[in-house]
Amino acid sequence: MRKSLIAIIILLATAVSLASSRSGQKPDTHDKARYYYLEALRRQVEGKEAEAYELYKKAYGIDRSYTEAQSAVGSKRLMMATDSFQSARQLARSLSMMTPFVEKYPGDFFESAYYAYLAAHLDTLIEAIRIYERTDSLFPTKTATLYNLSEAYMANHDLNNAVEALNRYERVEGKSPEISLRKITFFIQAQDTASALKETKDLVDYGPHDPRFRILRGNVFSALSMPDSALQCYLDAESVAPDFGGAKLALAAFYKESGDSVNYDTKTYEALLSEDFDVEQKSSLLAQYLQILINDKSATSRGDYLFSVLREQYPHEPAVLDLAARYSAAKHDLPGAIEQIGYAIDLSPESEDFWGQLMSYQLADDKPQEAVRTFDRAVAHITPSEGLKLLLAQAASMGKDYDRAAATYDDLLKTIAPSLSATDSLSDHGILNKLDYEELMKASDLYGMLGDMFFSAGKKDLAFTSYRNALKFAPDNNLVMNNYAYFLSEDNGDLDLAYDMSKKAVDANPDNPTYLDTLAWILFKQGKYDDALTYQRAAVEKSIENEDISPELYSHLGDILFHCAQPQEALDAWKKALELSPDDTLLKKKVRQKQYFPSNE
Repeated sequence: MRKSLIAIIILLATAVSLASSRSGQKPDTHDKARYYYLEALRRQVEGKEAEAYELYKKAYGIDRSYTEAQSAVGSKRLMMATDSFQSARQLARSLSMMTPFVEKYPGDFFESAYYAYLAAHLDTLIEAIRIYERTDSLFPTKTATLYNLSEAYMANHDLNNAVEALNRYERVEGKSPEISLRKITFFIQAQDTASALKETKDLVDYGPHDPRFRILRGNVFSALSMPDSALQCYLDAESVAPDFGGAKLALAAFYKESGDSVNYDTKTYEALLSEDFDVEQKSSLLAQYLQILINDKSATSRGDYLFSVLREQYPHEPAVLDLAARYSAAKHDLPGAIEQIGYAIDLSPESEDFWGQLMSYQLADDKPQEAVRTFDRAVAHITPSEGLKLLLAQAASMGKDYDRAAATYDDLLKTIAPSLSATDSLSDHGILNKLDYEELMKASDLYGMLGDMFFSAGKKDLAFTSYRNALKFAPDNNLVMNNYAYFLSEDNGDLDLAYDMSKKAVDANPDNPTYLDTLAWILFKQGKYDDALTYQRAAVEKSIENEDISPELYSHLGDILFHCAQPQEALDAWKKALELSPDDTLLKKKVRQKQYFPSNE
């Protein structure tokens, strides 16, 4: 029944109730209760749940024999359980308020089914089973009851009745992999593997030409660590239905698990050619395959070949172009990623995800000005989100358009609170008590990014103001403390403050190479060379483990080693840094003259 029709019926019923009360007779208790009950129904249809609940309670309070109102109150109480954190006893009380109605009207199938469902989920399994059994006896053709009854039996550790309920279900609806799977699950839970395998054989015998049944049997063999039997089932499924994509997928998964990359490629390729799957399913399948290649650092030529299959099938599908862009980016082919996502944008300019991807690829390819132009193009088609604006701020900062970056950060801050400013110290400290945790962290992160941007722009006073603002919103923001500490040391600022912040960040993140490098550099500036060397070696080791070593780490290591009277080791470190950054003139000078020179010379 449509919601609008329900509303009309309720309004008519209410009108009749009001008409009778205006006839000059004083309404009795039940009439008053009925009035409030019908009004509650109307409020519920209008989506005013809280008001409906109060009116149901009022109706039940007036007439304690009004089972409809009593049941509605109990049902609403249960619906509010997660909001009001009712105890188990209170939940049981709510359910018990619904009991008189289902006892009074056992023929109300939907109300009984709902009541039994609630009883089962409140662990009152005996009550759920009682109602399901009664409903089944009254409505023997409604097989949904049998399915729910089987679940309740099994939860009550009654395997035989659980299976029998599903057998009766099948006698009405016929065999199906879904119901057989439930029985198999029950058998496996009961550690009855023989019955589980027999169920799969019965299913195959029932439908010998249905490949799904053979695949299910193979899955059970696989779960029981019987791979040879599982493979034979999958091959049989493919044999009875050579064009069925599900069999190709089952075989691909089997070959993947067994490490047979050749057959895995073959079956994935055949699945991509299958007409059983749409473009989204094929894209998902290929994405999983490509991710394996990327993670394993396998030869991506295998993926390129399979990708060509999908591209030929769907040359103008945005989802495929999106996947092509992501794959190119994963292979570090940023120009290719930019080209592919550009085609996707041409086909679907209303997708903000595509615009964000394009900006991200352009930033990764060190083309910040192009990323800014992409944002300006995007706003003609979409209303940019905060995430896209943040990409704009980062692009403008990288492109040295510091005014636009600051203006964008200012705009983002004002979405948190209108009084926040990108350039001023926090003056309204009361605002800290008005923001939730997520807003506090967002403000802290934005001010931290502002600090980095202002320092790059040479506006050190504004940078340090931003960092201080950031730490007012989140005093334990480790990234802000690290960056603030590092730039303080670079500016020959308060090294004691820098050390305290850096040490706190390292203590919270002892495996972060960037934080370790900052602490080592501050100790170096303080003249504590031995301590600095300990942390710097740890920073280099962690970076090597992460396969993300930067030339700055080796450069700092060389500087510290030189001051620890280890000139040859220092030279070796500077040479490694120069290999990673061959155009660094200061590193060239250090290597050439085998001598330390500060960065300001």
